[in-house]
Amino acid sequence: MTEYDADQLTAGFRSMTMLTALVGRGGRPAAVSPTIALRAAEKQYGWLPVRIGDRQQIAVITNLRLILAETEVPLWAITRIRPGDAPFAVALEIIGREEPLVLSGPWVPWMSVVICAELYGTAWPPAYAPAPGNNRENLVTA
Repeated sequence: MTEYDADQLTAGFRSMTMLTALVGRGGRPAAVSPTIALRAAEKQYGWLPVRIGDRQQIAVITNLRLILAETEVPLWAITRIRPGDAPFAVALEIIGREEPLVLSGPWVPWMSVVICAELYGTAWPPAYAPAPGNNRENLVTA
């Protein structure tokens, strides 16, 4: 497992928890000042460090796409989102891609809530519900 800075883990988990509560009340993620050129009607929600395998890079999440270096994933192309095998990881199944895209890092749980809010209008993907404790290890399949 990759070691992450404790302050980043705390900040990422706290932000995820607060966003989960906001989305649960019908709220939406807040847009930030863009760090990339946006398309018409596009809002940037943030940029964050992620790991893909052994590579670390910056991901940008908007209401329309997930941008990873030269790779751009339209949110509509994500067909399934589920917890990854490692802590602080998510596996995204994407149209046209044989293997899931697995991202990890202290802000990936927050990013996962942003993606779910955009795709499903909820903080959790279909077939997953938070169990008591509200942490990744307690996610259960419905």
